[in-house]
Amino acid sequence: MSKKISQSLILAAGVALLVILARPTLYSVIAGLILVSIGEAMRIWAAGHLQRNEELTTSGPYAYLRDPLYFGRLFLLLGFCVMGWGYDLLLLLVGLGIFFFQYMPRKYRKEMTRLERLFGEEYREYASNTKSLIPRFSPYQKAQKRPWSFQLFWKVNREQYLLAGVIILVLVLISKL
Repeated sequence: MSKKISQSLILAAGVALLVILARPTLYSVIAGLILVSIGEAMRIWAAGHLQRNEELTTSGPYAYLRDPLYFGRLFLLLGFCVMGWGYDLLLLLVGLGIFFFQYMPRKYRKEMTRLERLFGEEYREYASNTKSLIPRFSPYQKAQKRPWSFQLFWKVNREQYLLAGVIILVLVLISKL
């Protein structure tokens, strides 16, 4: 079984567990929905700026944060587990462990190597001035000035599929109230 398929199966199992174990309350749904909204908004903003492998993207959220898509994913994890409440808080601990001790280190090594190979010193300078998951208060000095692009969001980065999944999962958790 390929690594991508096994990761997809693990994610699907995690989402299924999240739904099965969910015991949402009105307050957990509201708090979780705020976190999910922050995560998804960050991903939408980032996907509308990202031009993978073509240039080092430093516009939009990339001017403040090196990995806004991962930042968004972290907020989605937090938000959905808070929405589900109950045993989902235990699932949150497992999810955070996987995120910080397996997913991020592997992605970081792979991405950093690829970006250094593609963009060399330009990437090293950018990486030394931006953090992975902690935003800067002011934009990176050499940040590009480029508007958000629906084309990048929809056609190039195909983020609409995750957006649809997020909406469906929110509705499923709300229906368990």
